[in-house]
Amino acid sequence: MTEPTDQDLVVSIRRGERNAFTSLTKRHYPFAHALALRIVCNEEDARDITQEAFVRVWRNLDRFDENTRFTTWLYRIVTNLGLDLLRARKRQPNPGTGNPGGEPADPGTPETILNNNDIARIIHRLSGDLPETQRIVFVLRDLQDLSIETVCSVTGLTGESVRTNLHYARRRIRERLEKEYQIEGSGQ
Repeated sequence: MTEPTDQDLVVSIRRGERNAFTSLTKRHYPFAHALALRIVCNEEDARDITQEAFVRVWRNLDRFDENTRFTTWLYRIVTNLGLDLLRARKRQPNPGTGNPGGEPADPGTPETILNNNDIARIIHRLSGDLPETQRIVFVLRDLQDLSIETVCSVTGLTGESVRTNLHYARRRIRERLEKEYQIEGSGQ
């Protein structure tokens, strides 16, 4: 027996089959949560955003356009909720280190940053300091590995705008890596 597609599950949910919503949630919760976490850099906030995203899916499923991929719609909801939280954070003074991820300010010596986990953690931390649009584009494209076309669908940006913001985000992260860890640039 083949597993139902997202579109099949949406049709079932609209017919009142609640177990279909459970299946859809289980299928997409991990990726939605990972996206939220990479946007807001805080586990508790990411859980809240992911829960709220699925609440909004449930409440607004009648508005879902079946010609659109469900994942694109869900990622747009998660992204918008993450952006709303980031904007709210900007309006509220945040005492402390200014590090939104709550990670230690010193991720280790130059020797330890060679470890892949450390590098991923550092890049994740540095992405938290990017301007809003650059951060979203960088998270969706480079950290979540979505295609340029999907990033355009999720953000509403043009392909050129996505590529431009991605270029500036990567450059900014590279410059911060070079500055903070005395890593020589690659000359690109």
